[in-house]
This record gives sequence, structure tokens and C-alpha cells, in this order.
Amino acid sequence: MPSGRSFYQRRPARYAAEKKEFQRLIAELKRLVSKGGYSLAQIAFEVGVSPITVNNWWTGHSLMAQHENIERLKEFLTAHA
Repeated sequence: MPSGRSFYQRRPARYAAEKKEFQRLIAELKRLVSKGGYSLAQIAFEVGVSPITVNNWWTGHSLMAQHENIERLKEFLTAHA
């Protein structure tokens, strides 16, 4: 029977590190938007996700981040850094 706790609560140490890495990526994304003149819609198109997904990331909803999308975001930020 499920314990009723979220996946993050069951494995806090592992996901705390992943969440910290994701927050670092979002900080880089925000820097790129402020300096490079990209819009959230342009970034969503480049990364291959919906604009709503990028907006959720932007506002701190890290639970919306899937591993394959995070990898594409890393590649995008590396190419545009």
C-alpha cells in the first residue's frame, strides 16, 4: 500500500541534488533571457517543449521537469552560453 508521500519525500537526498542542479539551470536560463533577448516562447521552441513547460520551470515548478527535457535544456544552454 502506498505511503501517501510524494516521490520527492521518499528519496530526499537523491532528488535534492537533482533539484539543486535544475535550479542552477533555470538561473542560467533567466540570465540568458535577460542578456540575450530571448523570449520564453523562443526558448521553448529551441528546447522542444511547450511554452507552458518553460513557464512552469521559470516559476519554480521543478516537478514538471522530465529528464529528457532537462538534457535538452542543458544542451541549449551550453550552445548559447
